[in-house]
Amino acid sequence: MLEEPTPVKERLRKALVFMAEEGARGCMVVNTAGELAGTDEEAVRVVRRDFDLVESVFQALIEEGQRAGEIAPERDPVPLGSMLLSIMVGLRLLARVTEEPGRLRRVIDATVDSL
Repeated sequence: MLEEPTPVKERLRKALVFMAEEGARGCMVVNTAGELAGTDEEAVRVVRRDFDLVESVFQALIEEGQRAGEIAPERDPVPLGSMLLSIMVGLRLLARVTEEPGRLRRVIDATVDSL
């Protein structure tokens, strides 16, 4: 999905929508982070590795968007990648408890539009 030959912001929006929709069913990494952090060092190591990987993918997409002129070149991809990781985790959790799907779309739209 993130490698499709479409604009970066379109791919990010599509990925965040997918993550929000899948969040309602749960996410092993996010659930593990919430439930086992501080009690199972091996689980935390795996979660950190997965989060680092996702964050680096988001950073690479930001850099691609900058090269394509979609995202301002002065924006630092590192904190933007961290922000997108945090939004992804938050969407997955929010999707599990929200009764208003429009709420998730508002978060996604605000996130992508802020880039």
